[in-house]
Amino acid sequence: MSKPEVLLDEMTREETLQYLNETVRPEEGVIPAYILADPTIYKLEHEKIFMKTWILLGHESELSQKNDYLTRDLAGYSVIITRSSDGELRAFYNMCTHRGMKLCRADKGNKANFTCPYHGFNFKNTGELIGVPLQNDIYGDKLDKSKMSLNKVTIATYKGLIFGTWNDNPQPLEDFLGDYKWYLDMVFGRTEMEVVGPPQKFIVHSNWKIGSDNFVSDSYHTMVTHGSIAALGMVPSATYSKRGYQVHTNNGHGCNIGMPNPDFAFPENLIDEYKANLSAAQFEMMSNLKNLIGTVFPNLSILVSHTKIKDQLISNTTMRLWKPVGPDKMEVMTWFLVEKGATEDWKERSREAYILTFSPSGIFEQDDTEVFTDITAAASGTMPYTKQLTYNYTMGMHREPVKDFPGPGVAYPDKFSEAGSRNFYRYWLDLMNS
Repeated sequence: MSKPEVLLDEMTREETLQYLNETVRPEEGVIPAYILADPTIYKLEHEKIFMKTWILLGHESELSQKNDYLTRDLAGYSVIITRSSDGELRAFYNMCTHRGMKLCRADKGNKANFTCPYHGFNFKNTGELIGVPLQNDIYGDKLDKSKMSLNKVTIATYKGLIFGTWNDNPQPLEDFLGDYKWYLDMVFGRTEMEVVGPPQKFIVHSNWKIGSDNFVSDSYHTMVTHGSIAALGMVPSATYSKRGYQVHTNNGHGCNIGMPNPDFAFPENLIDEYKANLSAAQFEMMSNLKNLIGTVFPNLSILVSHTKIKDQLISNTTMRLWKPVGPDKMEVMTWFLVEKGATEDWKERSREAYILTFSPSGIFEQDDTEVFTDITAAASGTMPYTKQLTYNYTMGMHREPVKDFPGPGVAYPDKFSEAGSRNFYRYWLDLMNS
């Protein structure tokens, strides 16, 4: 069909997918506006992407002690992640198997057992039901507790990152991350990293894909959206964000790597540790890093940046999750991480750099979310659909990839390109058709 006579929320699933395949054309650099706000697309994404693929739940350092636990969201459903008394990480659907009450309502804590606030059923943090009030009196010998363990959630980890999925037979996490692990190693595996404080959460009236798209390839906006940083003298010029490389790998992952950097922006007391944990090529790239901005499909974005604090160039490492809560609304969760072996003074300066720049109150984060909100508003309603409004994603299509780039994936010789976004939407469309 060239143009449906009905709106997407009135179409069948087959018609919707057919129209998606006609109108979403990543290889041509054509992305239609309606996919950023349409309720039907949002429902299909939940089913085809968020219920099937790996989603970040947190970082292992948030569960550093035995019996630590967190409650987090996985595709709209609450889960409990625990470091059980045996030291193993486990995750469960946050639902009592008796009558379905939410078992744990705290964000985090340390408990060996969880007691349901409805009827008092008691579960070990390994999932087994171990206690039922008045069991012998009200059930006799008819209750088989072994069949009432908490429902397990599939989890896996990489370099301290904890991912979960509702898919019973997922692609192994390391295969899903693929070649992108090479870049994640520089961010999370260069040394032992730790999360400082709980993740901050805030609501943005924006579609989740805009955040992921922004981090997977868009350094071009830095000249204008973040133009104040040049005016403040934080960078030498407004075009500083062009220098470096753009890289994408399979499964929609991608990043922009800003370099070279004349100064080493990481704790120098950890250089030997960095060299031990990274290949020679990875360490050389990290040593010359101005910034690394990227996205792990679908909605985990990562950032290594640097800022001068007290006349010293200090890096800060963050990750953020663009958690969809509606077609035009997301909750952003942002974590600040730092090298565990850094000095306390260095850790505090890194935290200052984060707060100034990419915290929820930081100048860059506020710049971005203002833009995200307006893009979503313009894509909402029927007009972008009926007028067949599209976005131009053709930037960099005339360029050839770098042949001698030291890392894996497809690399381009500067950061002003939309190749990473085209790769992101190609995989998005593949999953929507799966």
